[in-house]
Amino acid sequence: MADLDFDEERILITPSILFIDYINMQHNDYLKKNFKNLTHRDFTYLANIFYHQNISQRELAELLYVSESNVTQIIKRLEKNGLIERHPDEKNKSRKIINLTDEGKLVIFSLMKTVFEWEGEFFKDYSPEEAELFKKMLYEYYKKAIDYVHSE
Repeated sequence: MADLDFDEERILITPSILFIDYINMQHNDYLKKNFKNLTHRDFTYLANIFYHQNISQRELAELLYVSESNVTQIIKRLEKNGLIERHPDEKNKSRKIINLTDEGKLVIFSLMKTVFEWEGEFFKDYSPEEAELFKKMLYEYYKKAIDYVHSE
């Protein structure tokens, strides 16, 4: 395995987003080992459908900053696997509403449990306050990234 032990100088000159990418790649590998048919992208979609019940495909695309065709492609696969269901909005038949199926709810609960256990390994050497601060800082980083990209 490649040596990722950076000295302090290298840590300070490495863009933060690169570390986030490294974490994301490891998260993807971890999910592949524990959930053979799911990717980190599936986790992102399922989690957002769980957090935003009765979301439309268009709203999901806007939320994830991806194209509607990208959402459609992934949603079709998740639907085929029995994890989500789509149905027309009663008020606007052209609008498709997405919800988790019972199987999808079981999967997202299992995924969340596994991901929190995975995260717990990282945070075990930190106080709860430090872990909370780290999450809040990541969230702020994310919000600022959105503001920066979409203000231009």
